[in-house]
Amino acid sequence: MDVIDPQSSKRPGFPTQQIIQISIQLLALALLIGWSFRILDPFITPVIWAAILAVALYPLQQRLKKLLGNRGGLAATIITLLMLALIILPSVLLGLKTADEVKDTVAQYHAGKIMIPPPSERVKDWPLVGSQAYGLWNEASNGVDSLISKHPDEVKEITGKSVALLASTGKGLFLFALSIIISGLLLSYAENAGIFMRKLFSRLIGHSRLDMAEVSVITIRNVVKGILGVAFIQAALAAGGFLVAGIPAAGIWALLCLILSIIQIGVLPVSIGIIIYIWSTGSTTSATLLTIWMILVGLSDNFLKPWLLGKGAPVPMVVVFLGSLGGFILSGFIGLFTGAVILSLGYKLFSTWLEGEVND
Repeated sequence: MDVIDPQSSKRPGFPTQQIIQISIQLLALALLIGWSFRILDPFITPVIWAAILAVALYPLQQRLKKLLGNRGGLAATIITLLMLALIILPSVLLGLKTADEVKDTVAQYHAGKIMIPPPSERVKDWPLVGSQAYGLWNEASNGVDSLISKHPDEVKEITGKSVALLASTGKGLFLFALSIIISGLLLSYAENAGIFMRKLFSRLIGHSRLDMAEVSVITIRNVVKGILGVAFIQAALAAGGFLVAGIPAAGIWALLCLILSIIQIGVLPVSIGIIIYIWSTGSTTSATLLTIWMILVGLSDNFLKPWLLGKGAPVPMVVVFLGSLGGFILSGFIGLFTGAVILSLGYKLFSTWLEGEVND
């Protein structure tokens, strides 16, 4: 019988000093990464938005680059300035105009010049909210002061939320302007950024044939077209119907339709209110035509969204849609893009692993 040497059965291991040194190095690396993340944290949201904008605007930048004699930096600069002029400038002007209107309204209130006409008896016939709307409207027509004195808590809450909304809107505009500027820089170095992302994904996944950068690009563009594009189309169609029918404050209702469409609620809540209003105050012909039009607008996303979300997508359309919806619930507006990209990458990686190709 062979005798087993106890020393030979021991497994080789790391010396204690080497284990301590590796642990200290890992701790230092974790501290460095955590510190770096905290330093960059204020810029993460603008940079993500900038990357989304750069990916969406890259085809336009390439076309403009050819027209300008292959000068990519100039094309990116022109696109950046146009984006700032078309989005930020009107928003600032609208904000200033709104501030002036609020100031005038406050001045008229203190002067006792705000007069609200009494409601029509037809308001009582509105479904669900008719009696409550008639009561509040009637109180307001008797004097704004009496309405405020009867509902001080509600007025205070609405005022506080309005101020917070204005502050949030101003901060959002600033961050979006910063994102547009950063996206211009990314567009100027688009080729280098694309090479870097492909190397990064290849290094992380270890699979050169699985182009995760391309999956991300296509997904972002499909979300821009399938969610934002459809929302803008629906809002524009709704605005046209409001203007033709003579609905008061048509621009505000169209903006609300845009927001509700982006967050996947749809134009139905606004449509119901507008339809109730037009049937209460307008002619039968106008009410009928606007009702039919708003039904068509509301149904338009049933064929536009699947077509645009799934066009050329490397993953099923339902994956992109669920990613956008879940991302929005988790992270807000920016989650429309990050959720779709992350879920698409996860689906693509899982399907590739399932086919046994990851280690090829």
